Amino acid sequence: MTTISVPMPRDLLKFVDSIIASGEAENRAQAVRKAVRKMREQTEIDEIFEASLQIKQGYSYTGILEKY
Repeated sequence: MTTISVPMPRDLLKFVDSIIASGEAENRAQAVRKAVRKMREQTEIDEIFEASLQIKQGYSYTGILEKY
């Protein structure tokens, strides 16, 4: 696993710490990993939704469904 360092504004850091305090994550690294996974999941959902709309409009979808 690779380690990265990310500067973060105080308000986002407080939010990350609230995730830890609520028990949703054990530490800051785990909270950030969960957030990035959720962003990836949302991107995939958005791509599927967009493809669905294109199909309904009569277009064929030619994108890569297994991108990640």
